[in-house]
Amino acid sequence: MGKDSKKFRKKELKISGVEMTSERLTSRAGLALFVGYLHQIQIFPMLDRFFGTIRKSKKGVAVTEIFKQVLCFMTDGTSRHVTYFDQLAEDAGYAGAIETDKGDMLSSHRVKRFFKAFSWMRIYLFRRLLQKLFIWRLVIEQPNVIELGIDTMVLDNDDALCRHGVKPTYEVI
Repeated sequence: MGKDSKKFRKKELKISGVEMTSERLTSRAGLALFVGYLHQIQIFPMLDRFFGTIRKSKKGVAVTEIFKQVLCFMTDGTSRHVTYFDQLAEDAGYAGAIETDKGDMLSSHRVKRFFKAFSWMRIYLFRRLLQKLFIWRLVIEQPNVIELGIDTMVLDNDDALCRHGVKPTYEVI
């Protein structure tokens, strides 16, 4: 299979619109919108520039594809276990939802090897990328106040006893 035919196949997988349907959709249909957002913000060229050298040969899955699947895995949140990638690799519906060829779906072993390739320098680069994205969004939104370090975890502790004078932050009304 030539280089041009692979590009053509990838273009066929892209979702071009969102419309109503009477057909049953996957429970992870929101991931298609997430992948579309990732393409729209043009994060993949930056990921390739920062982390493309992790890949030692042209064989196998591209680094940007690995990042896309890992980000979708984290966004989905169905499982916290890396071994869940083995189940996802068998799910054609999931592969279609995240615009990935079924043959390019990651195994848990491939994900582990990918994370083992992260040196301290690559972690620094990833933090730098996150900082660039954060600043980019700040320029777009231009908020009046930026509050960092907020604990956003919400627990239902309305029926817990008051200990040491601590009151619930949120109450269900």
